[in-house]
Amino acid sequence: MTAPLLLSALLLFLSHAVPSWPGVRPALMARMGRPGFMALHSLGSLLTLGLFVLAYRAADGGGVLFVPAGWAAPLVALVMPLAFLLLVARVTTRFGTLDAPNPPRGIYRITRCPGSLGLLLWALAHLNATGDERRVVLFATMAAIALFAIVKNDTVLRRGAGGRAYRAETSIIPFLALPGGLWAALAEFGWLRLAGGLAAYAAMLAVHPWLFGVSPLYWMN
Repeated sequence: MTAPLLLSALLLFLSHAVPSWPGVRPALMARMGRPGFMALHSLGSLLTLGLFVLAYRAADGGGVLFVPAGWAAPLVALVMPLAFLLLVARVTTRFGTLDAPNPPRGIYRITRCPGSLGLLLWALAHLNATGDERRVVLFATMAAIALFAIVKNDTVLRRGAGGRAYRAETSIIPFLALPGGLWAALAEFGWLRLAGGLAAYAAMLAVHPWLFGVSPLYWMN
């Protein structure tokens, strides 16, 4: 593993963390306007992601930091449908804004940070199933970005009356708080989101060998 990979991982994390941190984001938006800020943030994220991909492809696997347990790969197959369901529900359910969140509905009755939790589950499950330095850097970076988003969003919610009220009736840990009850959450989640999440997972199983050179279900052979 080479230093450029570590540097690109740090830049990727900072490109997400610095512009979105409370205090920095409002100051930049006041100076640049919302469209200018969003354009700059998106451009910075894409550039650092591109640098990371190039550095990742250029680096060799590096040393083996640990040998995954035999149950690590089956755990990935078990966790990933949940991750896809969280991500699909996140992008198809309106949240509002951190300053004025909508009343919790669907997936937000189950957890107030479904997207970040989905990314975190993906990263930690894959991290546990790898062990070489290059992939450890990849999944540790993604996990750090997800954890940062959870902490940052919760920090912003604490700053306003609407956000504090939202925090009081929801939870980060799934099912710890269920405003309206479990059946309301499941009914609002709906069959279409369930089908969409499982279809996305099935599609990833199909293309994973082509994209990454390994079948997620290799352990079944």
